[in-house]
Amino acid sequence: MSLDDQAPKPFSEYREFMAPAPLATSFLSFWSQTITGSRGVYEHRVLPDGCIDIVFINDEPPIVAGPWTVSFVTRLAAGSSITGARLHPGRASCLLGIPASELLNQLVPIAAVKGPVQNMRFEKVIQQANAAARRWALAQVLLASVEPSVLFDQAVLAGIQWLSRHPQGRIEQLSRWIGISERQLHRRFSAAIGYGPKMFQSVLRFQRLLKTARERGAEQGLADLAASAGYADQAHMTRDFQRFANLRPTELLRSAEIYPVNVRFVQDKIALSELSFDA
Repeated sequence: MSLDDQAPKPFSEYREFMAPAPLATSFLSFWSQTITGSRGVYEHRVLPDGCIDIVFINDEPPIVAGPWTVSFVTRLAAGSSITGARLHPGRASCLLGIPASELLNQLVPIAAVKGPVQNMRFEKVIQQANAAARRWALAQVLLASVEPSVLFDQAVLAGIQWLSRHPQGRIEQLSRWIGISERQLHRRFSAAIGYGPKMFQSVLRFQRLLKTARERGAEQGLADLAASAGYADQAHMTRDFQRFANLRPTELLRSAEIYPVNVRFVQDKIALSELSFDA
């Protein structure tokens, strides 16, 4: 056995922080991830969450992680430091200057998008020596450039709230409630979020499932977990696991990746007041 085989495998330390109050309208959270270890590669599975992120990996130029409808695995070397800012669903296109649908299932250099981000001084973030300093610098850069009175698509924002309260609701019901056609609703959701309301409802339900599993632990049976998350039955839940994670339920639910501490899910309504942006 070689010394490499005996070395501890790298592991991930991930934390989320509330966005500063002036940015909270646009940003769901700021976050940092550190890959701890002396050698090796950590494979991190990223799951669909309905959001778009601005991401800094080590000293590389920032990228935009678009909305995803499938999972992907990113390989991070031991010692990597990642800092990100996660936008609320439906609130990224004003900042990025392009429809969110153009970022679907993509990781795009920030230089390739338009809007206010083009003029942001992101080099100030890269120059910082540690994760806390990078989060602070990123907040300052965003505060200097993000318009506090930016206008979002109110029909989409209302639709997001409706879908969060009606996990089994039909899109035709949502269309009637908002007062626009299903076709127009799909077009506006795609521009603001990256895909239509039906897909967003599915992603939201899958995120609710992960949240429920994190809160209740592995002792809950799969059928009860499916019912708690708003699925029609266990088979419906299993199809979404395959669709969004490319794994069986038991494979993902026993993974530590869905149990990080201090994670704010899209549908969370209670502010994480115990988290300090400076921590």
